[in-house]
Amino acid sequence: MGFVERMKWWQWTALSLGLGALLGYLNSSGANPPIEHSSVSPMVFETGLMQPPYADPTHSAHLEPLVRGIVVHPIQEIRLGGKMAQVQLVTFDALDPHSPGHPSGAYQRVSMFAPYPYEPQPRHEPNEDQSGWPAASIYYGQSGDTIESLAARFYHKSTAQGVRAIIAANDTLRSASNASELKIIEDHAYWIPWDPADRHTISDFLLAANKLILQQQGPGAIPVSFRYTWWESANHAFAIWMTGSFLLVGVIWPTLLQVMVKGGLGRTKPEEFDLSRYKPAPVSPGIAKPTKAVTKDDMQQLREMEESLEASLRASAQAGCPAAEPQTQPAAPAIKVLAGAEPAAVLPQAPEEPKEYQGEFYPVVRPVEKKTD
Repeated sequence: MGFVERMKWWQWTALSLGLGALLGYLNSSGANPPIEHSSVSPMVFETGLMQPPYADPTHSAHLEPLVRGIVVHPIQEIRLGGKMAQVQLVTFDALDPHSPGHPSGAYQRVSMFAPYPYEPQPRHEPNEDQSGWPAASIYYGQSGDTIESLAARFYHKSTAQGVRAIIAANDTLRSASNASELKIIEDHAYWIPWDPADRHTISDFLLAANKLILQQQGPGAIPVSFRYTWWESANHAFAIWMTGSFLLVGVIWPTLLQVMVKGGLGRTKPEEFDLSRYKPAPVSPGIAKPTKAVTKDDMQQLREMEESLEASLRASAQAGCPAAEPQTQPAAPAIKVLAGAEPAAVLPQAPEEPKEYQGEFYPVVRPVEKKTD
């Protein structure tokens, strides 16, 4: 924990921003379908969405929508057919009215990849249902019409994307086996979807579907509701994760750590020894200053002195040295007499009597007995 305690504020800030960028990247790579799910096409999804609610056989007043719990995820890129395509993952609950053991039907989780931009794909022709379709209008073919001319009329420009949108919206055109069958029949009804250049999303289609359902079914209609996970988009994911990581790791955690350390829950930081508080004492005049450095002249003078000393010693050795006097015991140091003090009188000492030492292990001193004649 010592290394953590020594980290600075700018280090915590850098760590929080790096961690936030990593988490933002991991959470902006796109959503995945649930583990247990079924996949459907946009055509099946639109058909279930626009059908009237299912009436419970056991309770006629109980109506259930065929599609509910819609969740729309942000745009992402996936590989489809060997090339990258932009799609939006949509998950929802689809009602199975004829589920075994469930007279009222049972819901199961379903997912689909909605293309972006999204173009409606009605299952049936307008002749069978004149009530309309979300994000599409009805057009009756005229003499001389072609798919390209319809794209130029409704989209102000004939583009390949506009032609594909008209073909995908009409069953007779999308079921054509060759190019010669891709023709507009006079007085035949066709769906003209919205302009693909406007780049609508599946969310726009759901809003249009909810408006049309409320118009067709009246006050008793079940509105279409969905939830958009905007926080999964790349821009929002980076902003959210970096901001959250900065507040948590760069601000809250270092502050809490400092409080814990000051409260005695961690290692106390040793105080740094400040040498600037100490100043050298002034040199007194009585103290000798250090000598100067030895120079070459000083070394030459020292050599000359050594040579002179060697020459004198050599000369004295040749002449002969006198024998050294025998060393004498050093005299006992004289006892100094304090001034004004009289010398103490020396008491006479009795002659020491002869003693005899006896004893096997521990000698005992005994006085010598005098023998009498």
